[in-house]
Amino acid sequence: MTATVHDVAILADFRFAGAGVAAEVLAQHEAALSTLLVHVPRDARPLPFAPRVRDLLRDGAATLAREDQPAAVRLLVARGPDLLARARTRVRAEHTVVVVEQAPAPGDLPEDVDWAPVDDRVRDAMPLLCRLTVQNWHEIVDAAASWQEFPERFRALERTSGHQSHLRRLAGFGIRPRISAPALPREPGPVPPAPTRRVLMVGAPTRLTAIARRLPAALAPVIATEYASPGGGFLTEHIPSREALGATEAAWNRMLRDRLAHLVDLHRPEIVAVDDLPHEGIVEAVRAHPHVLWVWVRRAMWPRGTGQEWITEGKVFDHVLEPGEFAALADDGPTVAERAGAHRVEPITLLDAGELLDPAAARADLGLDDRPAALVRLSDTRVVERLEGHGFQVVVREQGVSRYLRAFDLVVSSAGYDAYHEQLRFGIPTVLVPRRDDPLDDQLGRARYADAAGVALAVEDPDSEELERALDTAARPDKRAVLRRRCEELTFSNGASAAATWLGGLAARHERIGG
Repeated sequence: MTATVHDVAILADFRFAGAGVAAEVLAQHEAALSTLLVHVPRDARPLPFAPRVRDLLRDGAATLAREDQPAAVRLLVARGPDLLARARTRVRAEHTVVVVEQAPAPGDLPEDVDWAPVDDRVRDAMPLLCRLTVQNWHEIVDAAASWQEFPERFRALERTSGHQSHLRRLAGFGIRPRISAPALPREPGPVPPAPTRRVLMVGAPTRLTAIARRLPAALAPVIATEYASPGGGFLTEHIPSREALGATEAAWNRMLRDRLAHLVDLHRPEIVAVDDLPHEGIVEAVRAHPHVLWVWVRRAMWPRGTGQEWITEGKVFDHVLEPGEFAALADDGPTVAERAGAHRVEPITLLDAGELLDPAAARADLGLDDRPAALVRLSDTRVVERLEGHGFQVVVREQGVSRYLRAFDLVVSSAGYDAYHEQLRFGIPTVLVPRRDDPLDDQLGRARYADAAGVALAVEDPDSEELERALDTAARPDKRAVLRRRCEELTFSNGASAAATWLGGLAARHERIGG
């Protein structure tokens, strides 16, 4: 099937996109031009998209690009050379324009782009070798929105800074208004994206992103989490944690209830999938929105007594989805009877095996040489020093390393669900140092089970000599080879696809019966 070719892609950090960017998207939408938004955050702060951007995505005026799917566009507009360098491989464009608010450094000058200064001050400071646009890329305004209140004062403004001025500069790149969308698809021009149905996914970002990446095309995921942006190119909303707010439990639950209610009203999802404990605020939001299909994504290794048992009897959520757990036999959570109504899938990992870089490519991207390499996914200088003493080159990084796992001969990590299952599934020799400060996740039980199964080494007391002994053992090539062979004997597949298919089936049935 031929991939959609969008008219214009805007590359920006949409958490801070102003009215000018929103006005460009609206002008393109009114001219029946399709717009793709390519989000590249400039930092890791867990902030939501700007309200104007969320409104445009909700109303179908633009489509959010996915990180796992390369895009083809006629014109790429990058809001800064730093963003272009970080995301250019995601977008194939016939023409590229870099909008600059200050003159770029000499090293930031790719030759195959046009440079668009925002004003004459920047234009005068641009290096001589830059290929400049004829017109400045000034910020446009939505003059029509204020036309009734101010008739005459905005006529000149519309000619110089309104939607038509933006369409004229697009025409310089061969992109002209269609006025109305074509009745049938034609190449290379696309049909503007049809309105999509939404699934709101609340809680743990990695598992939810894994499922979101595999949802049927008719379902558009929105991820709401307390953590930093999970990536994947999905629209993300922020729900602050109780600790971040410094709030009492009662106040935080009220905020949680109101925030969920707002997100349901804003995005109008058919399904809300919650990967979190059933806090009082969540339960109240569920009961206040009976027209929505609510799914509880129940984690394994939640100890009993965390308030989850009675939820499984169907008193609140419509359905229960249970991601698989390699250490399920060590789980003292819900009983077999309590699990009877849950839909179970294999353990969920963000990526499939074919999405990992091969060892040579991964090492090249990370700047590693031919020496043994270790990944440390926790903060402990003792681990780094011990491994370096054994001749390892060490990378310390907790997030964003899934694609690079094959670069490493050894990983030292906690025993959280995500890292645990992807390291076992992809056969990476692992030393597990379980966190003991999370009462909602039995990492110790998970680590002990892996050690007993011979697929990883567990360190139960990191403050003792046990940690050093485990690292010394894992540093031996013969021991790592044994761990790798044992992992290769595992048979679990990625349950994310099955979970996404199941959610898609729920949505289809819900639509047929009219919600």
